[in-house]
Amino acid sequence: MADVVAAISMSHAPGILGWPETAAADVRARMFHAIELTAGYLDRARPDVVVAFLDDHFENIYRNLSPTFAIGVADAHRGPPDYFLQALRLERPLSVPSNRRLAQAILEHTVHAGFDVARMGEIEYGNNLIAPWVLIRPQNDIPVVPIFINAYNPPLPTMARAFDFGLAVRAVIDAAPESLRVAFLATGGLSHWPPIWLEHVEYDPSLRPFVERMKRYQHEGRAYLQEDPTLMIDLGACEQQMARVMQRPLINPVWDRTFLAAVERGDDAFVRSLSYAEIEAQAGFGGHEVLNWAAGMGAMRAARATILNYEPVPEWICGMGFAIYGEP
Repeated sequence: MADVVAAISMSHAPGILGWPETAAADVRARMFHAIELTAGYLDRARPDVVVAFLDDHFENIYRNLSPTFAIGVADAHRGPPDYFLQALRLERPLSVPSNRRLAQAILEHTVHAGFDVARMGEIEYGNNLIAPWVLIRPQNDIPVVPIFINAYNPPLPTMARAFDFGLAVRAVIDAAPESLRVAFLATGGLSHWPPIWLEHVEYDPSLRPFVERMKRYQHEGRAYLQEDPTLMIDLGACEQQMARVMQRPLINPVWDRTFLAAVERGDDAFVRSLSYAEIEAQAGFGGHEVLNWAAGMGAMRAARATILNYEPVPEWICGMGFAIYGEP
């Protein structure tokens, strides 16, 4: 029988790898202390496999075909894509081992439990996994099963549905016949307004050229990068420009802290009740990545979490949260 030995929820803003020096030194120090605590917590837990709730930033899933839930079933997965290496200041992609048998079991069980889950083969990670992974497990020696939740192509699942999906994934772990030590990892959020194209968003004129490039990428996929190879390299500059020119705040610390407090006290009623409209208005269209946190909370059956750190980082246009289910 498998045992759940750890669970982590944390933000995955690309700036934490690609342009960390833009954040204030004291802010960086507090965040990286939380990362050190998280890495130590994971190391002491000694998991055999990590089940990761992620969202796809158009590395694999585009607007022409966007499942609500999807699971990568393969012996290993790669990331980041070559075109994203420079933006994340990495020299080469990682080959992250996986557990094909467990991935297939999760896929079969969740489909039979009534969730519409797509099967993916080998996928490519972006900052969704790679940014946290190289910080909390640079050894890259634990298999990871990637589970994707649609956070960017409306209609999105509700927070309640994501929570219930996490419960269903936990049921697979509890019923696993083999002896496995399992950790959950949920990444994304918190509040942020990333420079992606959405038909209902009106951007500052200075940002529109980049957003139009993103629109083509989101619709056409990787083939567009042959025409525009610097798109992801320019992402960081655009985010920093957004922080300067947007008239509204691009982070909502009040909302972020309210959400983290609910996670800390295991308030599944609050998390499940959060609506698309509320998250969009209060946490931005990047804030929907808290769907991953809801799934992680479901997988942990709304256990109380320990909040290690929260920092609003305008230079990365992201509220950065770090939580574990246990003691640091």
